[in-house]
Amino acid sequence: MIRVVKPKSPRKLTEGAQKTNKNCKAYDANPGDYGDGTKGFCIVKRIYGHRSVRETLKRAQHRKCCFCEGTFLANAAADVEHYRPKRAVRQNRATPPVKPGYYWLAYEWENLYWCCQTCNRSNKREFFPLKDPTKRAVSHHDDLAQEEPLLLDPGGEEDPREHITFRHERAVGVTLRGETTIQVIGLNREDLIEDRLARLGELKMLRDIVRVWSIYGTPELEELAVSATRKLERAIAPESAFSAMAADYLSAV
Repeated sequence: MIRVVKPKSPRKLTEGAQKTNKNCKAYDANPGDYGDGTKGFCIVKRIYGHRSVRETLKRAQHRKCCFCEGTFLANAAADVEHYRPKRAVRQNRATPPVKPGYYWLAYEWENLYWCCQTCNRSNKREFFPLKDPTKRAVSHHDDLAQEEPLLLDPGGEEDPREHITFRHERAVGVTLRGETTIQVIGLNREDLIEDRLARLGELKMLRDIVRVWSIYGTPELEELAVSATRKLERAIAPESAFSAMAADYLSAV
């Protein structure tokens, strides 16, 4: 997981301001009905999930999932994901979903990311744990600054690399927020472990080529070594899959 640096918000999201205002007024008119799920908010996917939003996020995220750093192929499924869930929220797997969720953030640029469906739909879903759940903002009148999220914000002020490192193919939480994020998102799920192992195999082969050339220095190996060195440099660049893992692996060998 690496930090996402977002550009200016796509213009399409400005259409959500009127929708948000309408939802906030509806909540104020009858908060009980929205809190118990009797009523639900109108949240328009064609606005927050518009192509311009998707493409801007994909470019900002180097066409990688904001959480697992897996790259998107042409047929890979992904979603515009809400960091703070828009319709309901859960503290943990032992607690039920609580409505209405962070409805007033449904079209907020800072709350949107491009996320693979496995991270989003199978793992994160409506989970948004806080250090102190009693400080959760439950309506647009509450102060989000009072919350202390345990889930890392990919585009937040803190670098996720300060909270999650890698020991070979496994993600390791070095803080409570890092540990919680790994657990909630499933960053050590089986398919990710397999993909990371395959990537580590490639990196080891490239590193071995460079090492052998540095020992023997034969002209026949020089071209291979130069190419391998360039590939290793690209492996830790933000646009490469699993770049955080690659950086930790290569710095340790």
